[in-house]
Amino acid sequence: MARPARVPDQVLELLRQGSRHAWTMEQIASGLQEAGHQADFSTVYRAVERLLGSNSLERVPLGDGATQYELAGKHHDHVRCVRCKSLAALDCVLHESELRAAERASGWTILEHRVVLDGLCPDCREQAAAAARRPSTGRRRP
Repeated sequence: MARPARVPDQVLELLRQGSRHAWTMEQIASGLQEAGHQADFSTVYRAVERLLGSNSLERVPLGDGATQYELAGKHHDHVRCVRCKSLAALDCVLHESELRAAERASGWTILEHRVVLDGLCPDCREQAAAAARRPSTGRRRP
């Protein structure tokens, strides 16, 4: 009889085959359940922490207290939809010359950076445009 996959392996598989770029802890837990894996929230939390410690996952701090998790890889920045909260990867928006200029201006040595740009994803932008095109249902008073 085959041994069931360990939860950290299940988390990695979910993120590799998943439909989103980055995941909240809650999305990881529900994604595992939807895939038929039995893991309570605390087990998922411990698995994610283990994967962070082994540099298999990275945290994506969103600046508002929220955090998402993504597979570790080449540095990139992010763009987040303010409406649906989806997150997408973006090529790094700060170039080496800009980082060096920031160091000269501040006197600090910059070791790393994280940029999260806020906006509307294509789906939410289209929904907002469609809503703006709809005629008003309110009646005008004479």
